[in-house]
Amino acid sequence: MKTVSILGSTGSVGTQVLKVIDRHPEAFRAVGLSAYKNGELLRAQIEKYSPKYYYYPDGAVEVQSSIFDLIEDKKFTKCLSSLEELASMHADITVLAVSGMAGLWAAEAVLKRGGTLAIANKETIVAAGRHLKALEKKFGGKILPLDTEHSAIFELLRGEDKKQVKSLILTASGGALRDLPKEAFSRVTPAEALAHPVWKMGKKITVDSATLFNKGLEVIEAMRLFDVEASAVEVLMHSESVIHSLVELSDGSQKALVSAPDMALAIESALYYPAHGEDSVERISLADIGALHFAKPDFERYPCLAVALEAAKLGEEACIAVSAADEALVEEFLRGKIKFTDIAAVLNKVLGKFSGQKTVDIDDVLSIDEDARKYTYGILGVK
Repeated sequence: MKTVSILGSTGSVGTQVLKVIDRHPEAFRAVGLSAYKNGELLRAQIEKYSPKYYYYPDGAVEVQSSIFDLIEDKKFTKCLSSLEELASMHADITVLAVSGMAGLWAAEAVLKRGGTLAIANKETIVAAGRHLKALEKKFGGKILPLDTEHSAIFELLRGEDKKQVKSLILTASGGALRDLPKEAFSRVTPAEALAHPVWKMGKKITVDSATLFNKGLEVIEAMRLFDVEASAVEVLMHSESVIHSLVELSDGSQKALVSAPDMALAIESALYYPAHGEDSVERISLADIGALHFAKPDFERYPCLAVALEAAKLGEEACIAVSAADEALVEEFLRGKIKFTDIAAVLNKVLGKFSGQKTVDIDDVLSIDEDARKYTYGILGVK
């Protein structure tokens, strides 16, 4: 049985990880949980899974209830002081499912103890992926991607000679607005941007799917995780979302990972690694689907993707800055404070401001992140 800590257990990814644990109680046990705001759900999770440790920013008072008096072994109820402390506690696999830069030091803590990090936090990889890969190598840990596309690439590269890999191809569904006329984008509401036709995800990543900025972040992630240049990563539009990624080899052949669009496959691939799960997702019939469609991305429809791809070429400072700015902009859009089209307009300005440093020291990551947010809010007139 493998023990699992889930940092961000009440979010979209975290709850899906717990569903996998529910389906395979003989294989996995949750020993660590954390939440940022949803104390009520965290309390219910603690009651159900009796983890050894948990973390909640407001402390034990908000989470603890009389049910703990019924637990014979009191060690199962220990509240820790930070995400980093929870990450430093032993678990066979630590899932990093928190959003934003909050997970950076927790990811570092896992890898410094030589642990296995199953990561679904795009911002952390984008901002500090090179640093995390260095820690993986130095301390003998393992980084396993939980993002569907990168999980697929990870599987496709197993057993391949890196020298014979020509390119990595990430597929994109096109998001909630893929069929909306471009002239209507300035009137898009948060509800429309959150209506993804295929995937059920958190709000931030769903809006990023509508702008396709998330696919740009995934290009940067692929560069960091698989140590390739921006020129070796491509984006391919694919509305059916059954081909999750492809790898092109030096002989001209391409390998693809095909499955139902269900994140359970990526989760089980990480939890069971190096083995495979059993019936992780429902089997699909390509004959029933009948036809698959592909296209090049339309940068007029998806200007945010163009910004992210340019940042990937410019270097780490640009990547950190546009990632931070996007987080702030999506939040303001969801609050109804800016238009959907403002996201791309402001990202372009941030890209022009922060593009000097090709590589960034880990100690400078958070300062660039903070400066980019301040600059973004300054453009918006938000204090």
